[in-house]
Amino acid sequence: MTHHDLNAQLKQLLKRGYSIDDVRNLIIAPRAELEQAILEYQHQQRRERQQARVLRGQADFAMGLGRH
Repeated sequence: MTHHDLNAQLKQLLKRGYSIDDVRNLIIAPRAELEQAILEYQHQQRRERQQARVLRGQADFAMGLGRH
C-alpha cells in the first residue's frame, strides 16, 4: 500500500466514525507507516482547527468594526 493510499484509507475510516484505535486494527500496513500516517493526520487536524480559530477571530474583529 502506498503512502497516499494509506492516508486515503485512514481518512475514509475516520470520516465513517471509526476511532484511531479501530483504524489501527483494521488497516493492514506496516506499523511504523500506519503510525506515521496517523501522526500526519492528527497534525493536519490541529493545523486546520488553528486556522479556523484565526479566521474566526478575524471575522469577529471585522464584525466589531462594522458596529461602530
